[in-house]
Parts: sequence; C-alpha cells; structure tokens
Amino acid sequence: MKNNIPIFPLSSITFPGGYMPLRIFEPRYLDMVKNCVKENTGFGITLTRPNSVGYYDVGTLCKITDWEQMNDGLLGITVRGKYRFKILETKIQPDGLITADIESMDEPDFIGVPDELMPYSDFLKNILDQYPKFYHEDAPKYYTESGWVGSRLAEILPMSVKEKQVILETEDYLVRLYRIKDYIDSKKSM
Repeated sequence: MKNNIPIFPLSSITFPGGYMPLRIFEPRYLDMVKNCVKENTGFGITLTRPNSVGYYDVGTLCKITDWEQMNDGLLGITVRGKYRFKILETKIQPDGLITADIESMDEPDFIGVPDELMPYSDFLKNILDQYPKFYHEDAPKYYTESGWVGSRLAEILPMSVKEKQVILETEDYLVRLYRIKDYIDSKKSM
C-alpha cells in the first residue's frame, strides 16, 4: 500500500502496537494533528539521525488515540503505532512540515514465543505489572506473541535509539527477540 502522510521526526521510536505521549507546540504540527483528527488519518514517526541532518527512512505510522490541553498550554496527544513503513520520497511544505510517499512494510503473521524465550516474555510481564505506565493499561497484552513481546521490550529497555531503529527495521520477529535477548543477557553479565 502506498500513501502520502505527514512525517514527525523525533529523537525516540514507537513500534506498531505501542503507545507514545507527545506534547505538540509548533504550529505546523498543531495543524498536522488537527488535520489527522478531522480526517481520521495518521502520521509517521521517524527517528532523527544523531549528529546529522535528516532521519531514518523506516518509521511507524501512528494514529491519535487521545488528546488534551495541558496545564502549560501545550497540546498533549497519545498516539498508537499501527504499522511500519518505508519512505519512498519526501517533500517539504512551505510551513516546514515534511510529507512523504510511503510504502507499508509487511508484518509477519502470528509467531509464538519459543519456550526458550518465554523467560523474556515473563520479564516483560513483570515490568508491565509493576510499572503499568510503560504500556496503555486498558490495551490488550500478547505475552505469547513474539512480535508484540519484542516490540514492547525494545520500547522500554534502555537501549540506544540506534539499536531500537535496527530492531524496528528487522523483518523477522524471532530475530528481533533474539537480539533483545542478547542485549538483556549482556547487561546481566556486567
């Protein structure tokens, strides 16, 4: 599927199925949010490249699930990641908003968490039970699905954003989960 969407480059990443709170204050992004709500569409979140101009060409299409006027006058929104995309071509509007032709990236069908990786699913469950702020409380949880478990772990672990971007770009859910396992195991041995 090819689409044209607004792009919101950030210094953080969200994955499909994940939630992210954002504070909006720039006029171009306030207009973007208004249009997304009015037209029931989404926008793309892409990771900005550290120490350089630009952003990665794989990101997550997000839809607004909630919004509120904050005490400081800013607009607070919560978005939910829907699917990964690849940027094909970008344009910059006169107000500075980036729009892009994107292509959605196929997501694998359900892949269960292998028995040897279930301790990492249990690890995630313990984190979310203790700290529900890391994932929307009312949202369903899929502790036996490798894509969901890997995405949630990548969102909450203190990995570098570059490592998280590699995981976002990785097509195979099991490869993602094994990368995260290796990351967790390397931290345990320190």
